Amino acid sequence: MKNIKTLFFLVLSFATLYSCSQEEEIGSTVTIYPTLTINGEQVVTVNKGTTYVELGASATAGTATLPVTTTGTVNSNVIGVYKITYEAFNSDGFAASKIRTVIVMSNTPSVIDLSGTFFRNGNANNITRISDRVYIADNAGGLVRATEENQKVLVKLKFYNLDDTQVYAPFQTGTSPSGISAETNIGKIINQNSFNWILYASATYGTAVRNFTR
Repeated sequence: MKNIKTLFFLVLSFATLYSCSQEEEIGSTVTIYPTLTINGEQVVTVNKGTTYVELGASATAGTATLPVTTTGTVNSNVIGVYKITYEAFNSDGFAASKIRTVIVMSNTPSVIDLSGTFFRNGNANNITRISDRVYIADNAGGLVRATEENQKVLVKLKFYNLDDTQVYAPFQTGTSPSGISAETNIGKIINQNSFNWILYASATYGTAVRNFTR
């Protein structure tokens, strides 16, 4: 019986060794993900008729410098909002991308002052003028301010009066105590006392047109 057990052990051991020797080695690689940096500001304002200078972007993966593909153009003779996209890939095909927003505004002083308190459904949106055509709204979604929950999601946005007929807030992060990211469409300035926009936010808000009046 002892000899049988010994023989069984030897056969089992040989089979195990043979099986392990037949397995293919499992290879592994380490991916260094690309890092992309925009040269200059992520939001740029340009007066109509002046030259826009594209500063581009740079990208690396570890110590390797990566080529960057740039798409989008800016026509500084036409008032509007332009997006420039930068993208780079590492050797494994993983991508990094960022967007620069270029706002072309009127080259004449604004005749409309949007500072003061505007209301949406009775909810106050206090707007502070930073400079000609540049403002900050403290309740860009026009929410009810009184509730504790709403206080956490009130969106504070920097926005621009493009030409006294159009208004726009570029993409911004951390616009609320809860950390909401937001931007608007190109909204309309109706007159000195009325404007509207659609707020695109990462939480809480839908895509309804939000009308504000004094």
